[in-house]
Amino acid sequence: MRPSPGQWLDVVNLPSMKVRPKDKVPLLAALNANFNRGPVNPAVDLGVPTLNGGLLKRLLRHCPCLHNQIAIGSTARAVVHFCELTLGCRIDATNVHQAFLIQHPKKGPPLDPPPLKRRGDGGTIMEFLCSEVLRSAGIPPMDLDSQNWPEWKMPGHMLLNEGKMNALRAFGDILIPCAPTNLVISVKSEAARERLLYSSNAIEGIGFGFFREPDEFWTESRMALYKRMGFTAIYMPDHTHEEVIRHIRTEGTERHAVNINGTDLYRPLSIFGTDMRTVVGRSSMLL
Repeated sequence: MRPSPGQWLDVVNLPSMKVRPKDKVPLLAALNANFNRGPVNPAVDLGVPTLNGGLLKRLLRHCPCLHNQIAIGSTARAVVHFCELTLGCRIDATNVHQAFLIQHPKKGPPLDPPPLKRRGDGGTIMEFLCSEVLRSAGIPPMDLDSQNWPEWKMPGHMLLNEGKMNALRAFGDILIPCAPTNLVISVKSEAARERLLYSSNAIEGIGFGFFREPDEFWTESRMALYKRMGFTAIYMPDHTHEEVIRHIRTEGTERHAVNINGTDLYRPLSIFGTDMRTVVGRSSMLL
């Protein structure tokens, strides 16, 4: 959230802000003079507090709500923050689908307050939505060190779209450390189709998405393929999950809807955070 004027000093003094001594006084003066209130709707352009591009980028990363008053295209991470402002609370497993609808241009209520310039890659926004659910469950994202490698900490999760881990993005989007193999989460939006099926790459995979077509999941052949490709669990909106399970029970094919551990292959998004908290740093066989 937006710091109060008296707190801008705390932001400027953050080591990760990397503010040079000569830039500190003018930056603080500009922030206290022009950015002394929270985001508004409609958004208002208040200019920029510094002409130093790198410093401005770091400031926006720490305080993404400034995108409401600075005319620079919002990042995916900032869009997720505006979803939280619209919801009035942190994103977690119980409201992440609602956050997805809010950020979608044609699905839900508009962002309120909005960024001045709405940007952000849709796929990356989905990944950060998933990341926020993990954070809310006590599994924060790992920071990058000075060489752009993740600083391992437990519990924690690794974003495969940042730093040097980006070279491994073909394997998935988010990594959850656990034994005997790490879990790799593949994040998708509303349609699964073959994109989800082949995203696991025979690594122990987790599907996370806002799927709206239950018939993509309930055939015996599709359930067999998901397991053959290495999926341990696939999380979907609660109402989609209810339709999938209802159909499977009607068809009497429940025995196909289990994973390698003998537990549910398909699960509602609302339990995603709890499930990941159970296995992180422990055993993927607990899923």
